[in-house]
Amino acid sequence: MDAENAPQFEGRCKACIDDGLTILIIDLGDLAYISSMGLRSFVSVGKTLHTKGGALRICRLNGLVKQVFEITGLIRTFPVYESVDSAVIGG
Repeated sequence: MDAENAPQFEGRCKACIDDGLTILIIDLGDLAYISSMGLRSFVSVGKTLHTKGGALRICRLNGLVKQVFEITGLIRTFPVYESVDSAVIGG
């Protein structure tokens, strides 16, 4: 996820929020790279959800993407789950 596709991700998330969803689950299991622009999109979507009483749940973090979330401290900002199923039930 980089400057080229992060705005598309953010736009789709915000469209879901505009449709009334307050919890979004993002499966990052197949994501190999994330830039600062991608991280900014996660923060923006997370803040929007938070203001509506919701949450952005992230699952299947691994490899370089997991390291970036750890280094930036974002791993403590969002609920992180091992699987989509665990993210759905919230635990």
